[in-house]
Amino acid sequence: MSLPPAVPVTSSSSMSSPSASRRARWVGGALAGAAVISVAAEAVVASAWDRRSYSYVNDYVNFLGSRFTGVFEGIEISSPLWWVMSAAWVVSGALIATASIGLSRRLTGWRRRTTATLGLAQGVALVLFAVFPLGPQPLSNGTLPLYLFGAFVSIIAGNALAVVTGLSGRALRLPRGLAIGSIVSGAIGLLNIPATYGWVPTGAAERISLYSYLLWAFLLGLHMLAARRSTER
Repeated sequence: MSLPPAVPVTSSSSMSSPSASRRARWVGGALAGAAVISVAAEAVVASAWDRRSYSYVNDYVNFLGSRFTGVFEGIEISSPLWWVMSAAWVVSGALIATASIGLSRRLTGWRRRTTATLGLAQGVALVLFAVFPLGPQPLSNGTLPLYLFGAFVSIIAGNALAVVTGLSGRALRLPRGLAIGSIVSGAIGLLNIPATYGWVPTGAAERISLYSYLLWAFLLGLHMLAARRSTER
């Protein structure tokens, strides 16, 4: 009596293959790096304002990347290191977009498609946000819709990405606390703008939705880096 053919068994060691380990390490580093680059550049560029002090509470985030120097709608803008902020947004967007594709490879179905799509959308939106800064020029040359698209889509896609990865916590093998935290931070970022519009200063309102998804990226990135190191010991 012949025995049935053996069925291959996927062991934990095969799931932790060198290529998977490198990919997880790179994705984690990209996510954490995107957050650090964005926040660090913001601090450096804000400190370089030379005509007045930049206000994290009252000034638009995008003023940091504006080439314009002068008064715009009653607000004085002067950001000598605007190009540093613009470059940081582009790099941050590219890192999150690429990392989201790496994360999507660990998922299936709508979660896989949504994670990759949101990451790419956030990356493209941040490029538009950097290339078409707020000021008098977008109003005169008709590029204001591109700035608005970049501003809103980057916030929506970034925070929605946090929610989707949180909902995919089991597939991504995330700790329960991190999965729930991802959902909560993303939800705060998505609901913040309509909830605070008109009664919270512009800079503060924008930063709640900006820092919510950057916090998600930083914490998820650190977790992936730490988890990968522990499996390699």
